Amino acid sequence: MLRNVYQSGILTVLNSASSHPLQLWAVAQPVLVEGTRVAVELDSDIGENVVTLESTDLATTFVTCPRTASETLGVKLPYMFLLVKCLDRLFSFEVEALDDRGIVRRLRASKYEVSAKIEDGISVVPLRLDDGCWNYLTLDIALLLQGAFGARYQETSRVTFHASAKLRVVGFADRVVPEDQLPKELRLYCSVSNDDNNDSKLAG
Repeated sequence: MLRNVYQSGILTVLNSASSHPLQLWAVAQPVLVEGTRVAVELDSDIGENVVTLESTDLATTFVTCPRTASETLGVKLPYMFLLVKCLDRLFSFEVEALDDRGIVRRLRASKYEVSAKIEDGISVVPLRLDDGCWNYLTLDIALLLQGAFGARYQETSRVTFHASAKLRVVGFADRVVPEDQLPKELRLYCSVSNDDNNDSKLAG
């Protein structure tokens, strides 16, 4: 999808403040599960629209990019960053990445896991987030791929976020980008947790 797009610096695939934040995304939202919703709505803490995923059924309530199974993101930038507010429920997200052997590997971060593990070809790591406030995360996909599978990163194929959480930004970069160095249109103008003050982090 983005393989032929020039990639340098920062590339966003979700900006909830844009006019069509889910334009590149497919939405799965079961109608028979009470309290399930995927919506673009105003977050009172930051005064901007965010993408809200809320459900008691994590497995079937999600957003995924690209929209169709036949597409691939084709993002070659190795760092993924996101601004996310966890709700007091389960939450996980998954990154599918192509390695130098031509194999698509799956990396999953999850609030409900207590230890890192590799099973059925998926590397799973616990996700430590503060509920009810905004967390800024950066993932070194290349490093995670090397550590879990001994493989070299080529590109990111797909990203998927499962309920329940609020998303402000999902993007990729060619380096670690501190939150205060994001473009102005991607920043939060409120208190944001980060690794430097011992808040949001991947454990493993």
